[in-house]
Amino acid sequence: MKIAITGATGYIGSVLTPILLAEGHELRIHTRSAQPEVTGITYVYGSLLDPEFTTTFTSGMDAVIHMAAIISVSDQPDKEAFRFNTESTRLLAAAAQQSGAKRFLLVSSITAYDQYPYEEKMDETRPFTQGMRYGYDHSKAVSQQIAMTYNRDGLEVIVLAPTAVVGPFDKRPSLIGDAVIRIYKGNIPALFPGGVDFVDVRHVAIAIVRALTAGLPGEAYILSGQWTTLKTLATHIGEIRGKRVFLPVLPVWLVMGLLPLVRYYARLSGGAPYYTRQSVYNLTRSNRSIDSSKARRDLGFGTADLATTLKDTVQWFKENKMLS
Repeated sequence: MKIAITGATGYIGSVLTPILLAEGHELRIHTRSAQPEVTGITYVYGSLLDPEFTTTFTSGMDAVIHMAAIISVSDQPDKEAFRFNTESTRLLAAAAQQSGAKRFLLVSSITAYDQYPYEEKMDETRPFTQGMRYGYDHSKAVSQQIAMTYNRDGLEVIVLAPTAVVGPFDKRPSLIGDAVIRIYKGNIPALFPGGVDFVDVRHVAIAIVRALTAGLPGEAYILSGQWTTLKTLATHIGEIRGKRVFLPVLPVWLVMGLLPLVRYYARLSGGAPYYTRQSVYNLTRSNRSIDSSKARRDLGFGTADLATTLKDTVQWFKENKMLS
């Protein structure tokens, strides 16, 4: 199969690409920087907001996988990020349809859905988020709706919505991978209340591969794993390290009260804030019962024990000199 992929040089893509190559697929990968030559991969450069480029990019392809997105937990609306996430989806889906591609896979996010009520089972029937307009979550919800309008005229559209992705092969690392490293090293003063549903990156990648030929067109599939508090996450990491992690869990009122200081320090250091109001909301307002039974049924989606995933993650960080 000939497959065009965006976002393939990112975290999920670094796990997905070797699987596709091992299965004999020919890949055309969009990239923004020079990449080493790899047999079976053609790297191309261009703007995903350029209709001419997206037409060329999808030409002659059997399938298109769209993973590229601007990720943000900012407290402020970002119309440029919103435009990129939504417009790139529209242009790629339209180009895929015009080029005669069979399938268009959009990798979205669980944050596209309304998390409340937090204790009740959450599946693909949940309404889309009512969060901040032009925020990241809003952009993913709108992108899903845009993608589904192209599920016609020979193009089969499937959306995959993973929860918080964690696991090995996290080269940059991701926000979650960075948190794992910081907790392991003890370079974190305290924990936030709440938690999230963590899913193994390897299982997400396998689900994407299977969605190329399985799954129902016009359907979205939630890819969830195990909901865990940050305190339990730290406990798992301490057990892997062989030394317990003692970190206080700050009350929400104190976390929010410290936000001005966090923003001030970020401005002085020139880096990103250690946390934002939105990132705290993501932890304290996350659903605890996310259901991936639809993906298990239609895609053969599997899950992993979080403790095992974290053990593999720490081992990979050590092997790649990101931890000692």
